[in-house]
Amino acid sequence: MITERVGYFPGHVNIGLVISEHGAILIDSGLDTQTAKKIKKGLDAIAQPLCAIIQTHAHADHFGGNAYLLGCWPEARVYAPPLEEAIIRNPILEPIYLNMGAAPLEDLKNKFLLAQPSRVDHLLPLDEGIEIGGVPFSILSLPGHSWQQVGVVCDEICFAADSYLGEEVLEKHKLPFLVDAHETLLSLHKLLATNYKGYLPGHGAYTTTSHDAVNKNIAWHERIFSVICDIFVEERSAEEALALLCERLHIAIENASSYVLFRTAFMGYLVGLQKTKRVAYRFEQNRWLWRTVQDGAEGEER
Repeated sequence: MITERVGYFPGHVNIGLVISEHGAILIDSGLDTQTAKKIKKGLDAIAQPLCAIIQTHAHADHFGGNAYLLGCWPEARVYAPPLEEAIIRNPILEPIYLNMGAAPLEDLKNKFLLAQPSRVDHLLPLDEGIEIGGVPFSILSLPGHSWQQVGVVCDEICFAADSYLGEEVLEKHKLPFLVDAHETLLSLHKLLATNYKGYLPGHGAYTTTSHDAVNKNIAWHERIFSVICDIFVEERSAEEALALLCERLHIAIENASSYVLFRTAFMGYLVGLQKTKRVAYRFEQNRWLWRTVQDGAEGEER
């Protein structure tokens, strides 16, 4: 425990824990049934029934344990951000959007991309407070990694979801997953302006200050922006540029799941660069071509 009533279950995905007058409140539930069984064992050990699950966002590794836990405690309530809740209720939407809207390949229907469905009972307010089980929470809007990802604050402890990643995780993945790099940076700067007593990312270590880790993430994203802009000094298709980016970042894509995750992240960086008019695109001979916008050049699409 971090405070008298706030703690977490460490793991590949950190799962927040808040003890309320009605039982335990989890912040996310992990990847799958195996993880959920460990959580149940932990709750049984402290004689706490599950009161609620607060979802930070709708990625399979953050809500995959819901089905098992709700089977054990069907009276528990589930809270999730708007839009994210649709994916939690209909998990097939994750491999669908990763497959660019087409019916997902069978290789994309694995537990890392397709969790078991879960009901959602309440929508979380964005950048507002909410009381659950008699405990007050602040809900921080932290989009970028996912469309309406939120952070959750209780007793001055901030569960920051995947708004920032631990250094080891950045080094491992090299091209971190996100859907909008511009929003990701805005969320990181939003976190920099806070001064909570503690911070826990979804992947990484608990710290009493997030500044070093958040600044590391900002520098990481800016470096990737620079590499992408350098690649697009010569006009290229996004497909060609992705291959070059992976080569420069020493990424080897070996399966469909990795490919769609890296492709989505790459497009998220392109979206961020396009929003700030650092890249532009045009169409020629049925090809979608991108280029870096030189200083003083027109930044709108041609």
